[in-house]
Amino acid sequence: MNFETKKNEFFERLGETCYMVLATSYKDYPMASTMTCLVFDNAIWMQTDKKFDKYTQLLNNSQVALVKNATQIEGIAQLCGHPLDKENEKFAQLMKKHHPESYEMYSTVETEVVIKVTPCKAVDWLYEAGDSSIYHIDFVNEKISVQTYKNGK
Repeated sequence: MNFETKKNEFFERLGETCYMVLATSYKDYPMASTMTCLVFDNAIWMQTDKKFDKYTQLLNNSQVALVKNATQIEGIAQLCGHPLDKENEKFAQLMKKHHPESYEMYSTVETEVVIKVTPCKAVDWLYEAGDSSIYHIDFVNEKISVQTYKNGK
């Protein structure tokens, strides 16, 4: 099983845009928030306001988890500046294309910040013809393993 091929299939299945739940934690205080996400450059991108608790948590603990349907991702979050900063041009273009109302409402707010999550691990359940295949993707070591799960076995 070719890692690059499966990695590309994984990001394609997420889509260029999607809604995901972002889980953050700091000092034994976990939080989960539904986020509007963009997927490009082998990462998952979103934005938030610096006034929110999740921003403070990310400043102190960059380890996060994301979930979309039956896909779970563990990754490292990086705060990447304001959505309209030059280095976030691709993010801004895609946000404007896919979510024009959110772009207009939030991207010009002075305290907004872009978050880039680089996946480290993912567990991706694929259901086909009554069988479940569980893909364990290790992005750091570029390894994939597959487990078949049927009737609890």
